[in-house]
Amino acid sequence: MKIPATTLLLGSLLLAGCSTAPAPDEAPPPPPMMEPLPADSCGAQAVGSMNGQILDETTRRWIEDRSRADEIRVIQPDEQVTMDHRPGRLDIRVDDKRRILSLACG
Repeated sequence: MKIPATTLLLGSLLLAGCSTAPAPDEAPPPPPMMEPLPADSCGAQAVGSMNGQILDETTRRWIEDRSRADEIRVIQPDEQVTMDHRPGRLDIRVDDKRRILSLACG
């Protein structure tokens, strides 16, 4: 008895379609939840009343004592600074007379 080649090919394809696929790999676990940093992690709000004051040694010490800043960076007019964000750093922008223009975390 002769079976045409097309019948054998068609039968093979139909049987291949009935086979079970291997189980997919397990999904990786979700990343751990990180607690968000507080919006004022450097203490800028605590020392915001110094806005407009002249930044001298006494004022700087007062700001250091009352803020929770890990680091303080004084930014002069037209001074180029790095754009890396450090939530615990207090940036103090001053004008050419060292008057405090802004206090912000960064």
